[in-house]
Amino acid sequence: MRNFAERLIAREMRRNAASVEDAGGKVVGPAASCKEALAFLAAGIVSAAILDVNLVDGDCSPLVDALVGREVPFIVHTAVEVPPDLSTRFSGLVVWIKPCPAASLVAQLEILLAEGAARPKLAAL
Repeated sequence: MRNFAERLIAREMRRNAASVEDAGGKVVGPAASCKEALAFLAAGIVSAAILDVNLVDGDCSPLVDALVGREVPFIVHTAVEVPPDLSTRFSGLVVWIKPCPAASLVAQLEILLAEGAARPKLAAL
């Protein structure tokens, strides 16, 4: 069953990447871990992101913190519930539940990039 799920995930990632490229973007991933994704960010090569909440090395909270801190627009694209910590700490998270059309994700990213201000903000606690 795991192989089947991995194949489905890989196919969905390829579709997302193709849609990003069709829209004129350049794909720099995928990153399987927060550590790898943070390295892409540190290199300054990420202008927008599509991320899952579960990565090989845990949930994506450190990555969300870094994206918000750098004001990089992103979409959370997941098949599981967003960790309550993220929902509580950040208002305005854009979440798309898997599966969904890759073109829809790209269209949402284009909107976020165009708006410039459509980034999650740290919630006042």
